[in-house]
Amino acid sequence: MSDLVSNQRVATETQAEAWLSNAPAAVLSATVEHAGEFHALLNSELRPVWASDSVHTVLGYTPNIFLARPTITLIHPDEQQSYFAQLHDLVNDLGGRRRVEYRMRHADGSWRWFETLMTNLLDRPDVEGLIATTRDITGRMLAKDRLAISERRLRSIVASAGDMVVVVDTDRKVDYVTPNVATLLKRSTAAVRDHWPSFLHPDDLSVLDSHYQAALHDSGITQGPFDLRALCSDGSWLVVEAMITDYEADPVVRGVVIKARDVTARRRVEEEQSRDQVTFNSLVEMAPVGIFLADARGDWTYANARAAKEFGVDSRALLGKGWSHRIDAADVVRLRSELARWDGKGRYVTELRTRNSPDARELKITISRPESAGIVGTIEDVTRRRDLDEMLIDGAALGSLTEVVGGAAHDIHNLLSSIGFQLGLLDQPETLDQPEAVERVVAATAAVDRACDITEDLMAMSRPTRATIGVIEVGPLVESVAEMLGVLVEHQADLVVDNRGDGLTAIADRSGLERVITNLVVNALDAVEPRGRIAVGVSEVKFDAESAPNNGPAGYYVAIEVADDGCGIPDSAMGRVFEPYFTTKAAGNGIGLSASRRNVRAWGGDIVAESTERIGTTVTVLLPAESTIG
Repeated sequence: MSDLVSNQRVATETQAEAWLSNAPAAVLSATVEHAGEFHALLNSELRPVWASDSVHTVLGYTPNIFLARPTITLIHPDEQQSYFAQLHDLVNDLGGRRRVEYRMRHADGSWRWFETLMTNLLDRPDVEGLIATTRDITGRMLAKDRLAISERRLRSIVASAGDMVVVVDTDRKVDYVTPNVATLLKRSTAAVRDHWPSFLHPDDLSVLDSHYQAALHDSGITQGPFDLRALCSDGSWLVVEAMITDYEADPVVRGVVIKARDVTARRRVEEEQSRDQVTFNSLVEMAPVGIFLADARGDWTYANARAAKEFGVDSRALLGKGWSHRIDAADVVRLRSELARWDGKGRYVTELRTRNSPDARELKITISRPESAGIVGTIEDVTRRRDLDEMLIDGAALGSLTEVVGGAAHDIHNLLSSIGFQLGLLDQPETLDQPEAVERVVAATAAVDRACDITEDLMAMSRPTRATIGVIEVGPLVESVAEMLGVLVEHQADLVVDNRGDGLTAIADRSGLERVITNLVVNALDAVEPRGRIAVGVSEVKFDAESAPNNGPAGYYVAIEVADDGCGIPDSAMGRVFEPYFTTKAAGNGIGLSASRRNVRAWGGDIVAESTERIGTTVTVLLPAESTIG
């Protein structure tokens, strides 16, 4: 066993000795193969006479090929003059050194940057040449170029940016200023650099000094922003928003940096907005209605003086939920419930009562919700308006009474005209013995009876009684009125009746309906030329819920149509024919159609008119049939 161990130890020692004897050559070979530089010896004529094997690693050429090629063919044309000038200068400087940077062509055809450290050893007998150590610095040069490009780009960006940059030292002397500072101040860069404090507004120098000292105290911490005013060469003031930071400890900057931007226009707008806001606030405070603002929860955040006056308290007492403490509790609950269901579109209007007290009042609240969060509202006391509304209602009733009396007077006028016409014919001696005289007397008597009915209606208006409304068989009534009016119109026009409504019944006031038909026939008579035609028809029409007259019920309606072939009504006047006191007749008073439509609508029906100028007019009375109402 001991012999075996001894033999193994001898074998190991033998291998180690063999490795050590070969190690220098292997290490040298590996060093040459992976070297990042190569060495060369140049003679006094600057021609390489020896090169290390690592030239192949660095340049891709074998030493023999490298030595065989003229150096000038490897140096980039742009660097040849500088390269050889420095080497010729070195030849005359025994023991001197030169560092040369240049481009040389690689074996792959590319141009690469190299740095050569060359030493003049021509005076040494064992060397007699220039020793050159060359390394590839392409990566470093590219990085340098990129850095230079980035620096130029950064300078260009800084110079053209809207922000202004000034770098000052601790003595406040300018080391650097961007060109736009001079441009904005309309001054030269030199003037800005040498006299910049004199261009600042005197009131702002203390502001700048305060922030400058703070920046020096807290190095690296930005102070500001703050406003400075700078005087331009044209006498105007430039307002800049500035920030200041101490970068003295930064080896690149080594100064205090003041960065600023022109805010002249913005400050002008802000001042105008501030003035507008003051004006707006004044208008709000002087508004004739209460105005309030509320948040999303309904708590008031603002109330003007008028709103406070409506509640009889200081406006501050209404803020938060203070407003709700002065409103009837039931109304507050109702308001909150309705607002919770409100989609926020348009306006929400309601009325709230103040808390029970001797002078409890009604307040009208109008609320809108703009795009921004919150609520805008107005508040108005409508207690007194109630009394005014009642007065207006009374006035409207008086106006209606006047219109009714005017309509009745118009009807009486028509009937009395008929009576006068008939009696005028009877007043002629030659007509007293004619057979038709009796008929005229009968017609006059009937007209007098109807005039009496109208006067009774006028007297009835002095006491609160309802008109006599009932079921009327329309056809016979129309024929009766047409027969009475036939005597009136026979000398002017032909009056014909087309009764297709046998058995049709409607709900109306008989006397009133007779006056309506009479009024329509008389209007037609005024419109036709001599021997014109007036047609009165009765028929039945069916309507659905959407087209029923005067928003009445769906079903059957009795239509009484009075048509003439007269002059017609201009299109411009059609929309006003039912307005009170509007007329197209020279001697008209504009009451007849208005009063007729009012009566028909009171019976649940309506009147419609159609007309074509120079062709004729048709007016239709629509009354709900008994079957529709029943």
